[in-house]
Amino acid sequence: MTTIPEDFTYLEPWEDETSDRFADELSKEISSEHILFGVQVKTLARRCDRDDFLFSLIEQPGTYAQVHLTWKHEESADWPKTLLFSSFEDWVNTSMLPDNRDY
Repeated sequence: MTTIPEDFTYLEPWEDETSDRFADELSKEISSEHILFGVQVKTLARRCDRDDFLFSLIEQPGTYAQVHLTWKHEESADWPKTLLFSSFEDWVNTSMLPDNRDY
């Protein structure tokens, strides 16, 4: 299991975000067919220029989800768009670092 270092600093355009309101919004948006339906999450970060958020899956330690919130209830299992990561390092290397280079 991978944990986030206490002194970790997100690189732009990602920033620290721990408000419960985004996890609440996610639960409002997903359909019963969505991969995260019924999964408890904790908000960790947000992308400042988009509606992308990084969540940790509470009951699956070491698993992370990057989700693009749509701000409306979705009927399709495809929305909100979700990418799963098997470790924090996987997310950093696959998403945060490329986003920072392209920002």
